[in-house]
Amino acid sequence: MKKYFTCRILLGSLCAVLSAAVMCGCESNDEEAATETEVSASETTTYDGKYALVRGWTADELLEGIFFCGEYHSFPANINDDADISYSDGKAVFSDGSYAAVTTDNEGGILSIEFTRGAAPEDLSVIGIGFDSVPDDIPSKIGIAESVWGDKENITYSFRDGGIRELRFSYAENKLDSIYIAF
Repeated sequence: MKKYFTCRILLGSLCAVLSAAVMCGCESNDEEAATETEVSASETTTYDGKYALVRGWTADELLEGIFFCGEYHSFPANINDDADISYSDGKAVFSDGSYAAVTTDNEGGILSIEFTRGAAPEDLSVIGIGFDSVPDDIPSKIGIAESVWGDKENITYSFRDGGIRELRFSYAENKLDSIYIAF
């Protein structure tokens, strides 16, 4: 009987040790898989090696993905480069009469532009987001913002760095109110 209990204790101990070894092996494989996933994700979304961006676009795509007045416009731009856009008193006035607030440097380079509901071109789209979007479109279509503030109906999403100073979408009463881009 004593032999039976001793074997049973040894067998139980052996099972415990083997289970622990198997568990450690599984955790190790999961960590390796997670590391591989993180590495491949950061390889495709890292900009200038600063950090891994948690978004599906690059600064270059943003700067080439601004659509209004029937065509794509590349930014940053200079106020002297586009004859279809006139500038005065901090406004860019477009061919359809709509406008946006701009700040420029001493040479006329546009440093930032802000499109607002009611003033911006009707066909405005920034990386697929227009004034017909809802707050849930930003995380699902644009990605995870560096900062988010407000409540569900009045919320602002701000993306920074990675080749731009800031991209900000502000909603009021579940409607996109403004899009601000600083280059």
